[in-house]
Amino acid sequence: MTSRRELLLGAAAAGLTVATAASAQDKAAGRSTGSSKPGRIRVVELGEQKSLETLRLVERPRPTPARDQALIRVACSSLNARDIGIAQAIFFGKKPATRIPLSEGAGEVVAVGTDVSNVKVGDRVTGCHYANWQDGRWDQRSFEADIGNTLDGWLGEEVLMPARTLARLPDAVSYETAATLASSAVTVWHALYHVAHVKAGDIVLSLGTGGVSTWGTQLARAAGARVIVTSSSDNKLVQMRDLGADVGINYRTNPAWGKAVFEATDGRGADIVLENVGRPTLDESMHACAENATIILIGTGPLPQELPRMPGVYQKNLTVKAISNGSRRMLEELLQAIAVNKLEGVIEKEFDLADAVEAYRFMRDGNRVGKVLIRHS
Repeated sequence: MTSRRELLLGAAAAGLTVATAASAQDKAAGRSTGSSKPGRIRVVELGEQKSLETLRLVERPRPTPARDQALIRVACSSLNARDIGIAQAIFFGKKPATRIPLSEGAGEVVAVGTDVSNVKVGDRVTGCHYANWQDGRWDQRSFEADIGNTLDGWLGEEVLMPARTLARLPDAVSYETAATLASSAVTVWHALYHVAHVKAGDIVLSLGTGGVSTWGTQLARAAGARVIVTSSSDNKLVQMRDLGADVGINYRTNPAWGKAVFEATDGRGADIVLENVGRPTLDESMHACAENATIILIGTGPLPQELPRMPGVYQKNLTVKAISNGSRRMLEELLQAIAVNKLEGVIEKEFDLADAVEAYRFMRDGNRVGKVLIRHS
């Protein structure tokens, strides 16, 4: 049985190091590793937030970090579903027009404030979603420092970040992989290893083929679990099986996909469900569960007209828990596990910073497996 602790102990045994300068793999790929250029930088701002087309690429003076900030030369960033809503003021209300979006990114530290001690110039870093959630239990006040929402995010050539949110990258973790972690992958790590305590032999059901499911498949398999995924596309299911999923169920041709989960598991059902859609699919997720299973609510989705069949919770003795991303400590654990197990982020398509609006459109249209990446240099 592979526990979360054993995955992390593997990092120490492997003698992994944390990078303090741009790695050889990033240099070999021709990514910018020199000192930051003087003068002005390009960033994407939310703008009027009336549609994706009101996002705007602008030039600004190069910023100087405050005492508790770090200035990051961003290598790449990636999109999540919530970014589409934020760009149109659908999620969390309207933001200042100058707000820089995106909660996921990675790059090199090029300057630090006077009080910063956890990172230094030359470090390769990523950051957690909620800057104030360092460790321990969730506190709703963490919403007050939400990267890409209440605070500026990663979508610029150089961006300021609260230094407390940053985690240094192991040498084995590329910028591309690191840029896919802060929202989807950390949420999966929280769900599987801190809530459900996944172990070898468990059956994990993950809905969809986005960043949560691609990371869910890899991280569950790393613990020795079996993985079942759902999608409306047979082609996407083939890609997920290539990634390591044991079973793929097309929910369009199998609308009673909970029953299909039971058939695929010889009547056992799923021990852990990564519920990436929310209330609209919760009934069927409960139907797919084994007795004493855990459902982790990750997606929210539109509310249905009727409540889910609550008797299913009692009859099967289910645990249903909602989570909100994860702490910096969880991100640091995840980075070590990714390095030890040689995992990589799944990238569907890449865009340049100048084509950010096109990247948003591609993300919105949903025809993908994994993440949408934006390269900044």
